Amino acid sequence: MLTNTGFFLLIIALLSNAINILSYIFKKKINEKIFYYSIYISFVSIFISFFILVYCYAVSDFSNFNVFQNSHSSKPLFYKIVGAWGNHEGSMLMWILIMSTYLFIFSLNNSLSKTAKKLTIVFQSLLVFGFNSFLITTSNPFIINKLLVNEGLGLNPILQDPLLAIHPPMLYFGYVGFSILLSLALSALITGELNDSWIKIAKKWSVYCWSTLTAGIALGAYWAYYELGWGGWWFWDPVENVSLMPWIAGLALVHSLLITKEEHLLKRWIVFLCILCFSLSLIGTFLVRSGILTSVHAFASDSSRGLFILILFLIIIGFSLIIYIIKSEDDNQKLNLLFLNKTSALIINNLIMIIACATVLLGTIYPIIIEVITNKRISVGLPYYNSTVLPILLPGLLLMSI
Repeated sequence: MLTNTGFFLLIIALLSNAINILSYIFKKKINEKIFYYSIYISFVSIFISFFILVYCYAVSDFSNFNVFQNSHSSKPLFYKIVGAWGNHEGSMLMWILIMSTYLFIFSLNNSLSKTAKKLTIVFQSLLVFGFNSFLITTSNPFIINKLLVNEGLGLNPILQDPLLAIHPPMLYFGYVGFSILLSLALSALITGELNDSWIKIAKKWSVYCWSTLTAGIALGAYWAYYELGWGGWWFWDPVENVSLMPWIAGLALVHSLLITKEEHLLKRWIVFLCILCFSLSLIGTFLVRSGILTSVHAFASDSSRGLFILILFLIIIGFSLIIYIIKSEDDNQKLNLLFLNKTSALIINNLIMIIACATVLLGTIYPIIIEVITNKRISVGLPYYNSTVLPILLPGLLLMSI
């Protein structure tokens, strides 16, 4: 019963997001209250759905197939609860819950104009709708177990650690938060309202998202230090890399926003960084959940899931870049990079950050490309990153501090 209720609530959330989008399109014919009520209904539905899943884990309801696969009645209550997001389906439900929560919080903000605020909400609703569709069609955490069983298969021993309660949520708070920055960027491009109010809101979201992502990466590094006898903080594992890439881009975005009020030349670059941060988050999601990476962190090995995420990625980023190219206006002012001031130094620093990010991305996907072309598996490890990324990244961080 509870399992069916959780799935039904996800359907309600999906329909609510669709109503929110349609009410904006047909705003002259539909009452404005429906626009906001649909956001609240979607948020509450996903919120309750998530806690139904957690409850199913807590009471060891093995009629839920996801609980059967990832829990055991003899586990301590703590590991039963955190096990709810220690798997692909549960973690994606948490992803959507956080994205919906951010949408709900943003809808209460009145700093932007009504037009820009509504458009930002619509873009965020589209993202929630897309990922909720992914969850319902390929990764449903509320599948009924066809077998009558009294026991589950248990939680992966590697995940049985207190940091499972903090590390993944903190990463998601950062990853998913960049979706709001993408929505804000698209809204600003279309409405042309790239003003001080927009900068103020973007600055708050970027600092928050980057900080939580930093905390998530730091917790993961600490976990790696004592887990499995690794005895090290960082191993340039492919899945570690996909969290590092948006962190580097987010670092560039945060520092750019800090001086934008003084230098408006950076605004177009900031919009690009907003798009880039969430793009890198989506690339990471695709790599982790498509099965093309072999890693202790990898969640799924289903090609249909990977294809769905890849299509989502191409649609979201393709549309964003098209809007960026069409709507971005060239500033008549020119920047002389040879003249060293705060702005030129920051742009040079940002370029260093992006080069470092691209180097990490190349090292992560190069083995995949080689395997597809030659059917031979190679690995890119510590020597590559130490000889390429660190010589690029460390001077950039030094310049940033100065």
